[in-house]
Amino acid sequence: MPRRQSPSLLPREHGAYAQASFPLITALALGGLGPATLLLTIAVIAVFLAHEPALVLVGGRGGRAKRETSTHARRRLVWLVAVGLPAGLLGLCLASPPARLAALIPAALGALLAPLIFARREKTATGELLVAVTLSATMIPVAVAGDVSLAVSIAAAAVWAVAFSLGTITVRGIIARAKKKAEAGWARVVAPALSATAIGLAVALAVVVGSPRIAAVAVIPTALVSLVFGLVGIHPRNLRRMGWSLVASNVAVFAALIVGLK
Repeated sequence: MPRRQSPSLLPREHGAYAQASFPLITALALGGLGPATLLLTIAVIAVFLAHEPALVLVGGRGGRAKRETSTHARRRLVWLVAVGLPAGLLGLCLASPPARLAALIPAALGALLAPLIFARREKTATGELLVAVTLSATMIPVAVAGDVSLAVSIAAAAVWAVAFSLGTITVRGIIARAKKKAEAGWARVVAPALSATAIGLAVALAVVVGSPRIAAVAVIPTALVSLVFGLVGIHPRNLRRMGWSLVASNVAVFAALIVGLK
């Protein structure tokens, strides 16, 4: 009989790759690449990749996956910690004091997220939104280590957090409606309403506050995609189409942030 292939220990959620990569790429594009930023980026990537083996070990992928891949998952987790922890510590040592303080922001968010992972509640609405915010915040110390101001770094991270959160809420609403879950009723209204609100606030921020206008409206591409798909209410089998639309909008968000903030 052919040998059954072991399950992959890479993150399964395709959207998570965008949530992890776009903020880091933004940080590096705004601040440049140096020893501290490179090491901190390696540490963030290691933590991101450690999520899947950790989830397997706590039973988050089911008892069968835990039985069949626990040894492999434990080994992978050890290697990632062995790479990520020294990289993060050395990166913080080489970084400026403001960057070290900025690292407390994603660290605090990660501390809030960890209990949800171990309690297998990461896939709740609260868990998924906290993941989106935490991954967005990882760019803050990386950007500050690259001599980007803390205010600009937080502003860029906030844009990504809003964009990813809107996508998350819209996807959850689409799935809830298809499965006729209890949250389907409010999701039908809340997701488009939040997207429309984000667009209105972005325009108001650009006009009234007078901040860099391109950066202020950076969230609009993703908000528009979320608004359209939230109103149309596509079938879950078409979520891949929405996913690629969100990726395209993320590219537009990235371009707006770089042009507006750099």
